Amino acid sequence: MSKRRLSITLLICLMLACSQLSGAQSNPAAAAPGEISADLGPCSALIIVTDSDSKPIYGAKVTTRIQYGAFGVKKLDLEAYSGADGRIKITNLPETLKKPMYIHIAKDDKQEIVEFKPELQCRATFKVQLK
Repeated sequence: MSKRRLSITLLICLMLACSQLSGAQSNPAAAAPGEISADLGPCSALIIVTDSDSKPIYGAKVTTRIQYGAFGVKKLDLEAYSGADGRIKITNLPETLKKPMYIHIAKDDKQEIVEFKPELQCRATFKVQLK
């Protein structure tokens, strides 16, 4: 009888532990914003995407092309999607750019474009409202 009780007790403890782990992992509000790295420098751009009612937009496509190096001949294309909180962060951007860097944000038929200027603000935040 005592082996049976021990087995049941262990089974209940295991089920409780698994349910607590899955609950901690499924909390999107506690998660950090999605990030994508250019690996080119110390600057960053945080994009916060909202709809016309200022509610976060999940799954907005964020793309950009970074031209760097001598005469801007090297190119790096980045693409990511906003998280449940409507945020996406592009990290490790260069301090100086040879050509302007435009960040395209799109969801369904709505689109906006912002220009990132690291010489003016190395750690920029863009609040983009898709209408």
